[in-house]
Amino acid sequence: MRTVSSYRDSLHDAVVTSPRGGYFGSVTSVSFEGRIDGGVSVPAYAPESTMACRTVVSGRNSVRAFAISDLSEGAVRAGSGVGSAGGGTSVILEIDADMPMTTMVRAAITSMEAVTCVLQDLDVRDGDGNVCSGCSNLSMAVVRNRGSDMYLRGAGKHSRLGQVIAESVYGAVRESALANGLPMPSGGDALSRLGRAGADTAGIIAAHGGVDRDQYLAEVEGLSSDERMVALASAIVSVSDGMAWGLIPEEAGVGMGRSMIGSAIGGDVPPGDDLVSALAEALAILAESKVE
Repeated sequence: MRTVSSYRDSLHDAVVTSPRGGYFGSVTSVSFEGRIDGGVSVPAYAPESTMACRTVVSGRNSVRAFAISDLSEGAVRAGSGVGSAGGGTSVILEIDADMPMTTMVRAAITSMEAVTCVLQDLDVRDGDGNVCSGCSNLSMAVVRNRGSDMYLRGAGKHSRLGQVIAESVYGAVRESALANGLPMPSGGDALSRLGRAGADTAGIIAAHGGVDRDQYLAEVEGLSSDERMVALASAIVSVSDGMAWGLIPEEAGVGMGRSMIGSAIGGDVPPGDDLVSALAEALAILAESKVE
């Protein structure tokens, strides 16, 4: 059990979104895992992982967020299938103000949107290469202080309180996720970018190379770290995402993407409409051609 706050008075209430959650009045403490008498707790889906805390103050608005986040597995895109049972994100949000229970619920929604921003900014994708929008396991507690002389009603993104809530949750979740092993997206590796977007880069590289394996792998590494190839990989992933989201007609996207790849490698583009895999294949072929 990790108790993050204890209260000497009985003026703090909490809304908890976990399966055994609900509204709790006059709580004495908030913690991750294990509840003591009079307190509330949030499940920690990665109980041994690093916890992060972020406090944001704006004028009289003061918000503190605690997070335990493991995004290395269990992230999922809404509507794209069921996520892994492992990993997840747990948040405890303390707001030093009084407010209606409906505002506490809206604060939880704003917090969940902040988690989505972390997933998008860190380019967390599912096994099919889709940008994830949430965690298969996500629980939080929102705590209000009825003893405060400040009474607030808005916690959406249109309000200053909502902005402060999102800043604190985003900071805590991002810090915890990175501390717990989530790799920071690298702008210097084209193949890693393509791999996150769904290409079987390891399999593609293994299928090529000829006799001099060391020289081939050195050529692959050089191409993957080339700034022009990194830019091309980012552009191809963006075009592929646009087609998947219905923003770019498939025929136009595939045609433009293949043209970009062909222009960059100065040769034929591997067949198929999967631009991400086509670029990875093209890089492997180009590296192979450089091996004497």
